Amino acid sequence: MRFPETAKSGTSLAFSLGLIASVIVVGWYYVILPYQRHPQRPTFTNDLKAAPVPTSPIAEIKVPVMPQPTYKAKPKPNDAKYLGKVNASIGLVFRADPSQSAKNVGGADYNTKVAVMRETPDREWVYVRNESTKEEGWVRIGNITKE
Repeated sequence: MRFPETAKSGTSLAFSLGLIASVIVVGWYYVILPYQRHPQRPTFTNDLKAAPVPTSPIAEIKVPVMPQPTYKAKPKPNDAKYLGKVNASIGLVFRADPSQSAKNVGGADYNTKVAVMRETPDREWVYVRNESTKEEGWVRIGNITKE
């Protein structure tokens, strides 16, 4: 073999080995070494000790006690004969007259409290007032449960 060919192959071998070694060194410093160090411990807000705040004497504020107002409820005239609850699961329709063909004037939902105001002589219909909405009308007596 001649020297130029040997030098040429030796130079390319050295260059190749140098290139491989530089890739390994760069990988070692930038990839492997950062993961071998422990990370810094994070600090949380409850880890830090707050410096004690000096308390300055504050004059106590005296608030005069207000007297509680006394309310006297006006008694409502209770002209109801008795109280009842709607027992019809679909609710009630209040009628203008004690008749099935009378027009609708209001209504009440299931379990609503109603006050029975008066009854028909045959005790088939009652005139009631819805306690929550104050609507009044006639309903059949079988749809009310006496309380």
